[in-house]
Amino acid sequence: MMGSNDVPPPHVSTNLIPIANALLQAGGGLWTVTYILLTRQSFKDRTYGMPLFALALNFAWEIVYALYVAESPLERSAPHRLWDGLRSAYFWEGRMEPCSIHEKHLGTIFWLTTVWAILGHWTFAKWWIDNDIGQKEGKFYRGRVGPDTTELGFWSALLCQVVLSVASLVSLLVRRHTGGVSWGIWGSRMMGSVLGLYGNYGWLWWGWREAHKYFANPFAVFMLVTCLLSDFVYPFFFMGFRRTEKVLADGRKVAADFVDVGEKKVR
Repeated sequence: MMGSNDVPPPHVSTNLIPIANALLQAGGGLWTVTYILLTRQSFKDRTYGMPLFALALNFAWEIVYALYVAESPLERSAPHRLWDGLRSAYFWEGRMEPCSIHEKHLGTIFWLTTVWAILGHWTFAKWWIDNDIGQKEGKFYRGRVGPDTTELGFWSALLCQVVLSVASLVSLLVRRHTGGVSWGIWGSRMMGSVLGLYGNYGWLWWGWREAHKYFANPFAVFMLVTCLLSDFVYPFFFMGFRRTEKVLADGRKVAADFVDVGEKKVR
């Protein structure tokens, strides 16, 4: 987590930071499981499960915060970096999705999107750090009381979470089949976010409230609720599409009204 060099005031429990770190590591571990399951399901269903923009935004976050923002080995070793296998699933199995743009330019689209997302994350982090945004007593960065990188990590990770949760739901509704996703993926993805984002920051807010008021900020609450609502309604649509979808001879899943006429595929 960001802010691992923080020194809480005396009234804060000494268990606060260790428990917060444990929650973050548990969430990261579940996200590792999610990426493994996504890759496995992608090859099985011959399509991708995680929306491409959400993947690029998360990948860019990992790069910027590991190489630019993070200070300690703990901050650089979050256990959710199984990108090679996941990107392979996108670039090869993603070509099987009946979409000409994806078939021809999936890799190019992903990398251009990732570069743009890296630029966005970097400019936000640089502005935050250069201007000591969120400076609070007990929040140390690079050897001095400086910008609150815990709060920086919260807002940037929350953005990634909103995009992922909403885009995952929209993707399911647009495709109308469960190709590339599964119950396990939904469960590990949701619980990883609950522990690593909601649990971690909620615990910090509960135990050191004056330094983490932003967690209960109305805009933050709006974004957190948006994520939760998207993740909570997701399984209901998943169940509905699972009952009606078709499975083709090659293992691909398609919507109930998908019609295969020779080599011409029409939805």
